[in-house]
Amino acid sequence: MSFASPTDGLSLDQAPPLSIPASFFLLAPVAVGAGGFLLMWMGAAPLASSGLPGSGALTHLGTLGLLGSVMLGAVYQMAPVVAGARVPAVRVAHGVHVAWVLGIAALVTGFLSGGRSAFLLGGVSLTAAILGFAIPVLLGLLGAPTRNWTARGMKVAVLCLLVVASLGLAFVSIRSGFAAVAAVPGFDLLAWRTGHLGLGLTAWVGALLVAVSWQVLPMFYLAPEVAPKWRAALGISAALTLVLAPLSMAFGLPRWVLLLTLAPAAAAAWIAHPALVLPTLKKRQRKRRDETVRLWFLSLVCAPLALAFAALAELLPDPRLGVAFIWMAVWGWAGLAMHGMLCRIVPFLVWFHRLSPLVGKVKVPPVRKLMPQDRMRNAMGAHVASLILGVAAIATGWDPLARLCGLALLVTAALLGRNLVAVLRFHPEEPVGIATNGA
Repeated sequence: MSFASPTDGLSLDQAPPLSIPASFFLLAPVAVGAGGFLLMWMGAAPLASSGLPGSGALTHLGTLGLLGSVMLGAVYQMAPVVAGARVPAVRVAHGVHVAWVLGIAALVTGFLSGGRSAFLLGGVSLTAAILGFAIPVLLGLLGAPTRNWTARGMKVAVLCLLVVASLGLAFVSIRSGFAAVAAVPGFDLLAWRTGHLGLGLTAWVGALLVAVSWQVLPMFYLAPEVAPKWRAALGISAALTLVLAPLSMAFGLPRWVLLLTLAPAAAAAWIAHPALVLPTLKKRQRKRRDETVRLWFLSLVCAPLALAFAALAELLPDPRLGVAFIWMAVWGWAGLAMHGMLCRIVPFLVWFHRLSPLVGKVKVPPVRKLMPQDRMRNAMGAHVASLILGVAAIATGWDPLARLCGLALLVTAALLGRNLVAVLRFHPEEPVGIATNGA
């Protein structure tokens, strides 16, 4: 393993306006807060089974509102900077943002109310948002000069998003009263639900999280790079799942075959990636205390736990195990990593856009000073507390525990939101005649 320069291979001059990734990043605490309100209102009911309306609302607040929002913002930022892929018509992202918010709100309303019109509005809005995001980004990535495994992983992830969205649109069509999708050859409701969730977590979230880590961990923590052969193996595993899982569903193969096709990406994200990355974080050159490193450690520890819950959910009849799997995968593994990345990437972006032009002209604070460690520590503590309370509430079905978990989610959302807003509102006092990057 070798150490990378923090800015190796970066095309910082191609970065999009700060407002584009920031607008998506700010949706994360809003979605977490909405999930907290939901649990405080409904208690343990959404945690009894993944098939319940409240559970569907909570799951999509997590997968779309939290994870999806951060990932869309991250891809808009990293595609041009890391892959050299200039996204055409990048300001369409503002329209994508509006459609994304409207779609999530309508979909959650549909789950809670059962209204067909809400599902229809949610499906149309999310389809517009995903197409408006994926088409320009893929055009940029396909023509990008960079061929590293971060760029390739982003391609796999965005292609998988289109597949996951197509499956989701099929379910929305059924809930909206258009049952013709049930006549599609190979359609099996249980298998397609498994594919929708499995592909979404392993080859959309997992592939992107793994790909981004190859760049973020050496850049921000001076961690040794993972050997290229292992980066290639994990990328190929996600690509295999992306190809084989949809084929399994299209041909109507038994559900156990679908589970086998999901295994390569699941093993890559939840076993191989933690095994490869945890040692590099322990060997990082930058040893000073950093709460975001702790979030990465906790995330990587949660990864095999999510896989264990997924296996138990398949082997045992208790429906709570399926909820525990989603909870550990979304709010544990992916949620902790994205919390850490937000607290690292957002200060860096603000420093790059607003402070880097002033370097050498006036005294500027370092990136670390833009978001103090104690603020990150408080948000991290609330996040971990809510994760543990959620597992306990799922196990016991006790309403007070579920509502306490909801309160912890609200606190996490408030602290994370405060941290992000405080950084994004930071503007240095510029000497006359010096202009920043217009962010």
